[in-house]
Amino acid sequence: MDIRKNAVALTTQERDRFLEAVIRLKHRPAPSGPAGVSVYDQFVALHTAVMTVLPPGSPPNPPVNYAHWNIGFCAWHRQYVRQFEKALQAEVPGVTVPYWDWTDHTGALGKLFTGDFLGSLNPGAPKPLTDSVLRSPVPPAERPAWWPTDIAGAKGFPVHPLLTEGFGTRLARGRGALTWPPGKAQITQLEQLVLQQPGAHPFWFFWAALEEGFMAQAANGAQVFTPTHNTGHNFIGGHMSGGFSPNDPVFWLHHANVDRLWASWQTRRLAAVPGSKPKDHYPPPQQPSPSTNKPQPPGHGLNDKMWPWVGTTPGYDTAQPPQLKALLPDFTGDDAVTVLDVLDTQTMDSEGYGYA
Repeated sequence: MDIRKNAVALTTQERDRFLEAVIRLKHRPAPSGPAGVSVYDQFVALHTAVMTVLPPGSPPNPPVNYAHWNIGFCAWHRQYVRQFEKALQAEVPGVTVPYWDWTDHTGALGKLFTGDFLGSLNPGAPKPLTDSVLRSPVPPAERPAWWPTDIAGAKGFPVHPLLTEGFGTRLARGRGALTWPPGKAQITQLEQLVLQQPGAHPFWFFWAALEEGFMAQAANGAQVFTPTHNTGHNFIGGHMSGGFSPNDPVFWLHHANVDRLWASWQTRRLAAVPGSKPKDHYPPPQQPSPSTNKPQPPGHGLNDKMWPWVGTTPGYDTAQPPQLKALLPDFTGDDAVTVLDVLDTQTMDSEGYGYA
């Protein structure tokens, strides 16, 4: 079983193997893709395309966001990060995606957001990175010993011109004044969050708090906003703040932590309800949202297929321009994957994974 570790606890060798896998994937030509498109670029394009899915038989408007703004957020990103992790392992066997523990801001500043790892943060307006191997280009004299010299053209970490969102073809970061980091007590409260409301599964409330942030109770009894997923994207800023946010490798560590918190919540719920199964801790099909009273959109229900992992099922499309569609990966040769299939990280594929 693969084990994902806290990014600040990685050994130097583990850190370098992860970075090497990322750089290699960034320069791995996409199978049957346009010239100049890498497998990494395909994953980036997918993150925006999934926001405008057209399911079979659906009207052209409005398209469906299969990955955000509803309960499928957790399941879709679990599958997405796992597929990326497997792509990394095809480059450097044994590599896993580490997680960014949001509550350890001191550790992150000292170990994660440094020139030795993912590059420095920028508190001002978005601007290109000036340190780490995620620059473009990385001067030859500053390339580490593990740099993939066997890959022609591997000079840095460029952003594909179709995926820049106005931030340029060099990875950029920058943010406004935002509330960060979340406190340890508040995140612990999130992991234990079980709100009971007649006719509404507790996961509705956990998902919303994890994706959007939530009001938590401080030690003095006051209510404070606890930033989570959305704020983390904006805290990094630049490329990380848009639809093509996976351009910034911080994305994968950010979502590994999202997934870790969900896995922890699931483990607690399974222990609290003896004899229950993972599916018992996900809203049943057709249960409407308690906040909008609207049904679950396609792709978010327990038995729904999650695009693009729909196998050979015909009729799916995405409302994106042809030039972006040309960048998308092709998963039609794989089995279809439903929300139910990914509820247990240890059994969702032949290897499974867990968290240290």
